Amino acid sequence: MLTREDFQQAIDDSVARYPAVGALYRARDPRILQHLDAMATMLSMYSSQLEVAQAEPFEKVRDATVLADASMRGLVPKAQPSRVSIRLKNSSNTAFTASPGRALIDSSGRPFRIETPVDAGPGDTVTFEAVQLSEKSRAHTVQESRAFYAIQVELADDDSWLCGLNVTDAEGIYTHRERYTNTFAGERVYHVEADEQQRIYIRFGQDDVVGVQPEEGSSITISSYYSLGRIDDFTPGSPMAFDTMQAPTEAQIEMTLQDVLSSGENPPSMRALRELAKYPSVYNHNAVFLGEFDFLVRRHFPSLQFLSVWNEGVEERHRGMSVDNINVLFVACISAIGNEAALSQSPGEVVQPDELEESELTATHKAIREKIHAADDSYRIRFFTAVRAPLPVSVTATVATSYDEGVVKEQIQKVMLDEFGEQADQSRRGNSTPLYQQIYQLLRQKVPALNVGRADLRVEISDEASDSRPELWRYVSPDSLQVAVTTGNVSVPYWGSGF
Repeated sequence: MLTREDFQQAIDDSVARYPAVGALYRARDPRILQHLDAMATMLSMYSSQLEVAQAEPFEKVRDATVLADASMRGLVPKAQPSRVSIRLKNSSNTAFTASPGRALIDSSGRPFRIETPVDAGPGDTVTFEAVQLSEKSRAHTVQESRAFYAIQVELADDDSWLCGLNVTDAEGIYTHRERYTNTFAGERVYHVEADEQQRIYIRFGQDDVVGVQPEEGSSITISSYYSLGRIDDFTPGSPMAFDTMQAPTEAQIEMTLQDVLSSGENPPSMRALRELAKYPSVYNHNAVFLGEFDFLVRRHFPSLQFLSVWNEGVEERHRGMSVDNINVLFVACISAIGNEAALSQSPGEVVQPDELEESELTATHKAIREKIHAADDSYRIRFFTAVRAPLPVSVTATVATSYDEGVVKEQIQKVMLDEFGEQADQSRRGNSTPLYQQIYQLLRQKVPALNVGRADLRVEISDEASDSRPELWRYVSPDSLQVAVTTGNVSVPYWGSGF
């Protein structure tokens, strides 16, 4: 690498060829020296950059290169909030309750949020947990429907760092998925990334390729959570208070910091990023990443009626430890033809799967084994029979008298069987059961009678849904679905008829 002195020496050696300028140079005329010195300085800086660039492929040196490498690896500058336990004494004569999410502040003015429900009777002393973070929400209007649409996340204007995100729109919540790993087209997911300037973006997918592509003009709500990161100056016994009082009796509530559960963590420093940059990427987009063989098989065999792939840890959690489970992948599947052996489980009973012998394997079984071995041939593959387990679900609805009970009942049955039935996409995966919020949201969206007047809805899912054995094929069947619809006169604050 050439230094500034090297360039100045070259200038001194060549100035003799220019007598007019040489006289001024030897006289140290600043009008000449300033230009020559500036050029020598700029050339030395450029020489330094060239020297560094030659070494960059082997060792990340410049901060910009380290940050760019972190961006490619998906390392987002995210903090981990601290967590504390708080002692609460209710000195009032009335019971006190507080829900998770209510804002608190400590003696230093740092914001906290309640994490566990608080229920204290008159004179009681209880403890609950709180996390050190604050929330800020904003609505973003999609300017253009384009592939992999990105929204920049607002960073905090104080000393706090981003620690969490929640993305929603009119249709519900988006799910975070790292680098679109195991993401089908149409799944409501988003990816979080950072660029070489540590700006953070939320990126969506592309229609018919991966994820979803937001429509132009749609409104997306981004809730950002900020934390101060690692805090080491907590003092047990220091007072805590509510951010805002909601009742006069809360003046008699005494809260103190009892214990520090976690001090939190700051985002990775430049030093830590520089060390991480020395190692190959931990993510190489193959099936071995986090053992995602389920997605590998499903990608090559999209017509499978049912598929569940699990490892020895899941197997031993349900059926105990065995040396035969070491380095084994377990597979239960039913092809589109349906010629694989399968068992049935009625409500109230427990049926264990049977392991298939080599002679019992179908062509689909053998093809799946070949695909897994092509990704990683170190695993042994054991095939088990799938166990059909229709899930009992009860739906009770009350609608206005202007609707026909039979029509509404048929609509509810159709929605449930289409979304959670035997052929539904969600039901084709192992250990998959419908959620209450899913059912309520779908029924209110697709059954018009449930959105009119004072219509009511109640859903009950059998306790058998808690059985998480991976070989169970959970789905809602016409026999396991019970729908009851009643009508009644309701009084609604609308003008006119038709409600």
